[in-house]
Amino acid sequence: MLGHDREHNNLPLVVIFVKTFAWDILGVQPTRSEGRKTLEETSASTANWKEDSAANTDNEDSSTADPPITSPELQQRFRNILTRYFEDVASHLVKDQKTLSAQGRRNAEAYVKSGEVFEDRQANYEKQLKAQEKLVANAQVLADALGAEMPDLKEKDTSIAGADGGIGLVKTGDYLRGSVEGAGIWEDEEERRFYENLVDLKDRVPGILLEDGKKKKSDGDEQVGKKADAPSEDADSKDKEDPAVDMKASEAEDKSTAIANKTVGAQVDALLARLPDFTSKDQVDEAAYDFCFLNSKASRNRMIKAVQDIPKGRSDLLPLYSRLVATLGKYMPDIPQGLVSYLDDEFRSLQRRKSKDFLGQVRTINIRYLAELTKFGVVPDYVVFHCLKVSLDDFSRMNIEIIGNMLENCGRYLLRNPETSPRMMSFLDTLQRKKGAQHLGQQERMLIENAMYYVNPPERAAIQQKERTPLDLFIRKLVYLDLTKRNLDKTVKQIRKLHWEEQEVVDVLHKIFTKPGKIKYSNVHLLAVILGYLNRYHRNFTISVIDDLLERIILGLELNDFKFNQRRIAEVKYLSELYSYKMVDSQVIFDTLYKIVTYGHEGGAPKPGSVNPMDLPDDYFRTRLVCNILETCGVYFDKGIAKKKLDFFLTYFQYYIQLKDPLPMDVEFMVQDAFAATRPQWKLIVSLDEAQHAFAEAVKQNYQTPVTERVPDPVEEAEEESGSDDGRDEDELRMRDVEEDKSSGDEAEMPPDTQERVHESEEEEEHIVVTRPEDERDPEADAEFDRELAKMMAESVDSRKFERKAIFDVPLPMRRAPRETSAAAEGDGTQTPPTSTAPNTMKFSLLSKRGNRQQTRAIDLPSDSSFAIVMRQQQEAERAEQQRIKNLVLNYDLRDGDDAD
Repeated sequence: MLGHDREHNNLPLVVIFVKTFAWDILGVQPTRSEGRKTLEETSASTANWKEDSAANTDNEDSSTADPPITSPELQQRFRNILTRYFEDVASHLVKDQKTLSAQGRRNAEAYVKSGEVFEDRQANYEKQLKAQEKLVANAQVLADALGAEMPDLKEKDTSIAGADGGIGLVKTGDYLRGSVEGAGIWEDEEERRFYENLVDLKDRVPGILLEDGKKKKSDGDEQVGKKADAPSEDADSKDKEDPAVDMKASEAEDKSTAIANKTVGAQVDALLARLPDFTSKDQVDEAAYDFCFLNSKASRNRMIKAVQDIPKGRSDLLPLYSRLVATLGKYMPDIPQGLVSYLDDEFRSLQRRKSKDFLGQVRTINIRYLAELTKFGVVPDYVVFHCLKVSLDDFSRMNIEIIGNMLENCGRYLLRNPETSPRMMSFLDTLQRKKGAQHLGQQERMLIENAMYYVNPPERAAIQQKERTPLDLFIRKLVYLDLTKRNLDKTVKQIRKLHWEEQEVVDVLHKIFTKPGKIKYSNVHLLAVILGYLNRYHRNFTISVIDDLLERIILGLELNDFKFNQRRIAEVKYLSELYSYKMVDSQVIFDTLYKIVTYGHEGGAPKPGSVNPMDLPDDYFRTRLVCNILETCGVYFDKGIAKKKLDFFLTYFQYYIQLKDPLPMDVEFMVQDAFAATRPQWKLIVSLDEAQHAFAEAVKQNYQTPVTERVPDPVEEAEEESGSDDGRDEDELRMRDVEEDKSSGDEAEMPPDTQERVHESEEEEEHIVVTRPEDERDPEADAEFDRELAKMMAESVDSRKFERKAIFDVPLPMRRAPRETSAAAEGDGTQTPPTSTAPNTMKFSLLSKRGNRQQTRAIDLPSDSSFAIVMRQQQEAERAEQQRIKNLVLNYDLRDGDDAD
């Protein structure tokens, strides 16, 4: 197994074998690895070390009492096998170390040239580095067991240092040290510039003005920003200082703020008055420059007092004040020292006054101020971790809020900074365990979880971008991005020019035309227009799109998931627009409306007291869908059978609304708008009893057929329904048909009794619904019939090609002459006034057809109109012809009489 392991994949198994059977098989005492020691092991006490050594001695004595189970020859054979394997592992280590070093140098060169390292290259480097560390650890265990020497891997330390230092080239602070983590310490480049790119006062201010601050630097016992552990004895002594000493120090400090020169004092006061007005880092830098020209011991003490006093409710000043302190702290270290000492003392004082709830705002300002100064490197690390440790020891509501504020403001900085990352990871682990061990309220648990998630969010895989073909991208751009009313014709032409014979093109177009939710809502009607144009050339494609659209609407009713609501609105809008452009029939719209209202209800209809899980009483989305359809295409159902169907549905829809809970205001307004667009004269029903009564009356009126009604002709019914759909114009959106307007005008001119009879007969015919089973038709028989019909038509056309066309002459219906009318009136004893004809007019009879009935109307045309002149000339010609024939007949009779004589 080891002889064929060239990649050393079995090294972990060998390590486990060596650790477990080092004495039994190899006869070697297991020793503790001293090559890698953690910080805790280094800082362990001497007493614990002596106890461990004594325990190891006892273990060795007990192990020598138990001899190995293998003979010395077999032990030597095992050692030889493992030694050869270790030599192979050592050569592997050296080779991988060289590769890793070369990769590190290439990354460094790339960083110098371009200023960044590609993510894939950096990730590959980190992966190789982790694998190398694991391989070194396993090889170290094997070397200790065999007593062999590890190969020299000095380059490893330099490569790791380079990785930790942002490839170790340009040291621009903690940002580059944290670049290995991927996201860096800061959220973005602007934040990095705010916290790291501090101005150097020496570039614009004479050095003599900064010397006073440097003298103070040598007098200080400890420099601000120095990373060291503070002894606990000093912390305790700070808490127990003599009050008298505090009073003396405060008096001395008050005296030190007095400025002898009143002019300089006024300038300092004016500068400090500008601090609450800070809004940008430029104002902070300018104030730092101005303060350098007023630098003195008293001025610095005044500055410390000014930055300690944060106006109430102005937490936005904390980052700006911290930048000012960090900028001045380079040459005036007493300013950050005094501020940090004040904040630390304030934190300890607030910890002693835990029961004071009114100090919550002061605690928040204090901990946030410390967090902002920490990100500028002003507060030592031990001060921050001391605050976290004190809050963690007393795990109360107040301290949980302090921990949350600290983690949210500087927790990510502490975690991503290589110098504080180990301690921060240890603190987070402790916090997680303590949260699980103690019983906390919901608010406290939420505070901790939010803070920890913000500091160390869980890793998640990157969203995989779907790969699309160039054709798919082109069509999506054409429809989703570029489609407007102006380029509609151009878009249609480009889609028609595609290779429709390829299945890929059809599939891509089918996906786009069946998903109107992905297009702009204002362009849904344009998508319907394009589909209408394509219907002339690709009818099968259009039928498949409409079928899938109806299935998606039903699927939305089944799922009833709120995340699909926007998509469902677009789908019903799309279907309504397809009706507007004559792509679907009115029956499809009514079927969809009833499906929306009744789907999922027990018995196929909503009832009082029954609950549908897909349509709860407080769920009003189906009402929105119905209102969207009515507002889009409901205005076209205003005549014929479609009008009756819509009236019946609106009555049923009001009954459905009353079964719901009281409508919200927005839904109620939507319902009112829908009824105002379709039936503005209707009065909305407001109670369930009234809705039930209205629906019952509608059912009784529509489904109880009188005996005197005749069965209408299917052709006539189809003509009437098609006439009701003629309100939709294919070329001009939402225009009524001209012929229907004329017929309505003709009705207005009819006598009242005629209008009543016509309306009564129409209502009687529209109440009757005839359903006939569809006959199964043979395709071959239909084809044979079509061929015979075409042959017969061709023969008829050939035979009638040379015949003269007959003049259109339809006999008019018989009408009573005026003489008969007057005679009848005289017989009845009544007198009818003579019909008067307007002067300079000619009377004509207009023949019209309504259904299967022919009607005539009298029309008066001007005598000087071309039609009247032609008709008069034709009548005179006919009269002259009749007179000529009459004279010929009379002359013929007279000639016959003369011959007889």
